Amino acid sequence: MNIKIASYIPFISLKPAEMAALEELYDCEKNQILPAFSLKRWATCKSFDKSMDRIEKAFGERPWIADVDDDFLNSLESRAQEEGAAEVFLEFQKLLKPDDGYKNWVEFIKKHEHIIPTVRLQDLEQLDKQLDRLLELERTIVVRLKMAGTQPVTIPDFHKIIQTLSSYKLDQLFLILDYGDLTRINLIEHHKYTQFIQGVHKMLPKATIAFSGTSFPYSFGRSYRGEVSIFERLIFNKIVKDCEGIKLVYSDRASARAEAMGGGGGLPPPRIDYALKNDWRFIRKEFDDENEEKEELYQEAAQEMINSDYWIKDLKAWGQQMIEKTAEGNKYGINSAQKATAVRINLHLYQQIHYFEEISELDTEEDWED
Repeated sequence: MNIKIASYIPFISLKPAEMAALEELYDCEKNQILPAFSLKRWATCKSFDKSMDRIEKAFGERPWIADVDDDFLNSLESRAQEEGAAEVFLEFQKLLKPDDGYKNWVEFIKKHEHIIPTVRLQDLEQLDKQLDRLLELERTIVVRLKMAGTQPVTIPDFHKIIQTLSSYKLDQLFLILDYGDLTRINLIEHHKYTQFIQGVHKMLPKATIAFSGTSFPYSFGRSYRGEVSIFERLIFNKIVKDCEGIKLVYSDRASARAEAMGGGGGLPPPRIDYALKNDWRFIRKEFDDENEEKEELYQEAAQEMINSDYWIKDLKAWGQQMIEKTAEGNKYGINSAQKATAVRINLHLYQQIHYFEEISELDTEEDWED
């Protein structure tokens, strides 16, 4: 089964805000993306089935890429060994056991015809056997290489992986180069990514290649309002111009951060973000006194955003309508950081899905409901 690689591959983590943002896309938009779900425990549920149920609730049985959340994977062994460990940790431990070419992982993929597998790279001694098993499924094979951040792929391992893939001469190979956090410096140095991708293409000429990362900031300091460039999109646009003849796909983290943030003390200042095609705009409100209600500040931020020059009046997205509800003081509007995050991610997904289209001319032909 050869599932067509979409023009946009967002990485989606099983977190409430990200799943809500995806779920609220219109069906016609869900049909245009191929999300890569970073599998892990869903909320505090005790079984892996609940994770799969949440994905189906948000995305139906459309094709998606199965990956595993890095932080969850790194903590899995210790969590599974804890006394009274939840069944979900033991299930994941069994699922990702490398024995016999990651047999359990391949069997899991086999049971779900709409799932595209990522190759597990924790034990490269099993790489050939795993590829043999995955090839029997006759599906597109995805390899995500972590190029930066915590625990990036080593140079020897990178060469081993590429050489092994090259020896298989795969017709349905999708390579994701994951660079994690990106900044303006990465944009300035975009030529090094171009040269690297050109080198990979020579080794794997039939592969589709994605450049992936995120530049959403970890902190806004005390800024009241501003804009943040979407460097992952800007870098990709540069790469495309320099890599004619190479099959390239845009990928990002849907405006989520690359690394988990540590829990901070106190209530975060209300902030609403508005995703455009190449940047995020934000309005942030500080509590003037401890008795000030966050709902009032979210409403003020929403009203200010709607009156800004970058507001797209006729944009038909759930996130847009949530900001409008918030400005009206509707109790179902944005009243928490989690809802604000879901709104931003929904708008970001919408903008990237329609990146090459004129937003004002779009018609989803679906009615939005509360």
